[in-house]
Amino acid sequence: MYNNLNTFDLHNIPKLTMRPRWWVLISIFVAIISFSSLYYIVNHLWPNPDTILAQPQLLLFTFLFLGLGAATIPVTAYLNHRFAKPGWLERDKTRLIRQGAWLGFLGILLAYLQLIRALNWTIATVLAGVFILIETFFITRG
Repeated sequence: MYNNLNTFDLHNIPKLTMRPRWWVLISIFVAIISFSSLYYIVNHLWPNPDTILAQPQLLLFTFLFLGLGAATIPVTAYLNHRFAKPGWLERDKTRLIRQGAWLGFLGILLAYLQLIRALNWTIATVLAGVFILIETFFITRG
């Protein structure tokens, strides 16, 4: 009865990975909720002019991050399915979430720069290029 414990193989444990279809369905659901909340924030909450990061602004940035990140996942799932090497999901399980988070973070960074009136086309292009370069590093590392 105890002999089976010696032959226990850690590689035969079932992996808890989701298929890209589930990532897409969950991300569409999160994007709908996030953009609905963003619509409510923009139309019903007034910003506080005394501080830059008051509660309505933080809610705006939070739901903007969640909405942009979740809306990006179906597009990146399709592009990775179409152009990535076979087996990309087994090698890099967090790729879809990471790419969505990059775009969400870029969106809130650009929104914040617009809020403080420091955004122009040069800064936006350089920041987008930096995020593309970082993601390229992650993709080519393995």
